[in-house]
Amino acid sequence: MTKNNANSEAPKQPPTPNPALRRLEKLVGTWDLKGRTPDSKDDNITGWNTFEWMPGGFFLKSSGEITFRGVKIQSLEIIAYDPASQTFPSSVYTNMGNNLLDSTTVIC
Repeated sequence: MTKNNANSEAPKQPPTPNPALRRLEKLVGTWDLKGRTPDSKDDNITGWNTFEWMPGGFFLKSSGEITFRGVKIQSLEIIAYDPASQTFPSSVYTNMGNNLLDSTTVIC
């Protein structure tokens, strides 16, 4: 019996992340946040944010916490890349029940 090579399939290569995602690399790490609203002379926003790649490198995960006017807000954001629009769409979820879908993160 002989093997028919015409019907055999070559092993499929796993997908690779779009090279545009490399532009997000500068965000990776933990950042301390501090600022103020336009109506305040003193800093009234503090917190932190951590960015890390999800396994595979297709998505960047952002998690953090800010205290804004005495209210603690925690968030989780998943950032992707859309080659059709060349943007970085994201979905944000908070402990306040907010679900901010299809927001767009602009990265230079």
